[in-house]
Amino acid sequence: MPRRGRHRTSVPTRLIAAVAALLVTAGVVVAAGSAAADDQDGGLFSALSSDESSERSGDDQDGETGQEEESDEGSGGEESGDGSEDGTEEDGQQDGQDGADGQEQRREQANDFVEDEGEVDADREAPEVEAAEAADPFPGRAEQADADESDFVDIADVDDNNGEFGEGGRRLTGGSYTVDCGVSDHNNSDNYMAAPGKQNGAQHVHDYVGNESTDANSDDQSLEQAGTSCVNGDQSTFFWPVLRDLNGTGPDVDEDGGTLDGNRGAILRPRSAQLSFHGHGDEPVEPMPTHLMMIMGNAKQGAQGGENANAKYTCTGQEERVTSKYPICGAGSNLVRILDYPSCWDGQNLESKNFRDHMAFTDEDGNCGDGFTPVPALRITLTYDQPEGRAFQIDSFPNEQHAPETDHSDFENLATEDSNEAGAACINENRTCANLQQ
Repeated sequence: MPRRGRHRTSVPTRLIAAVAALLVTAGVVVAAGSAAADDQDGGLFSALSSDESSERSGDDQDGETGQEEESDEGSGGEESGDGSEDGTEEDGQQDGQDGADGQEQRREQANDFVEDEGEVDADREAPEVEAAEAADPFPGRAEQADADESDFVDIADVDDNNGEFGEGGRRLTGGSYTVDCGVSDHNNSDNYMAAPGKQNGAQHVHDYVGNESTDANSDDQSLEQAGTSCVNGDQSTFFWPVLRDLNGTGPDVDEDGGTLDGNRGAILRPRSAQLSFHGHGDEPVEPMPTHLMMIMGNAKQGAQGGENANAKYTCTGQEERVTSKYPICGAGSNLVRILDYPSCWDGQNLESKNFRDHMAFTDEDGNCGDGFTPVPALRITLTYDQPEGRAFQIDSFPNEQHAPETDHSDFENLATEDSNEAGAACINENRTCANLQQ
């Protein structure tokens, strides 16, 4: 079983810290040996002794070690994601590193990158991230607004695309396996993958099924010790933004993740939440490794020009028509959300800084590119009683204004090795299996 790959502090941040340390030492030597050096305007030692420079040194130190002074607000930018793996740089080669160390590493890397549920802004350094976080830990609230009329479309006006829409779900072949984890186990506005340790790191409410403990402080160890809503004991965690009825009142009025972040209305429970794993393309699939983490979609696609958006909606009885807008379904039809995950794995890393680079989507024929191994394709299908008209929307970051294209989902596989192997066998032997024994 491959170990989680290690993530080191970003080169620019480490280089700045190293150069600063060398220059500070040089400044001390010069100051001790020459009074003239003390009198130079803007001298390096004087500059690095200022409050601003002290803050930068502290930020860089936190980014390098992440061990002595960690806090929720200090762990990085909004939805900071790093995907760092189990183990520190010194002992990352050791197998069996516990989940708490993995959590600490993820928090350390969050100081170096601004993560937008999988999207990294590598141009910003740790001091900028921490300063922005301190100034406004929950940005965008002044821009909140409901979905626009243009975000909706009558399903009858959607072209028949045979369901072939967006990334994933291409050329599903062979058998499949499913797991029954219920429809909604608990809710919170956290994201332990993208914003470890930060409450309300998502600024929108997630619906969870599977692992019953998932919150901001989850790590491998806590997830492995928790209960599950899955009937076969699978402890995997699956989560996505909730859907709300704007004619109702939610449980989180004047609360973070709720109306403070622009998310209003009654939270709708799905009629069903189908979790299915499929084969694809021409090659057999390999078993999905335990602790593989991945995301699909982009909660900040609006701010990022639509990059990595993968929203899919349809209506029961009209599944051949799939759209990225909120569909208005006909009488007797239900709203459907389809969450298709990438299914090509690099064969080595169980996560990556942006939770994307170790995974890839297939080509149009369902096959993986060079260097990637086919693993079961996860498809989550959520079905809802749709409120009348346009009085519904998914939760989002406030400045994304509930655009339907922001739909997304996160997953960590905690199924056992035996169960993963049995699932791959079901697919490759063209069988249909359900709730495989853990």
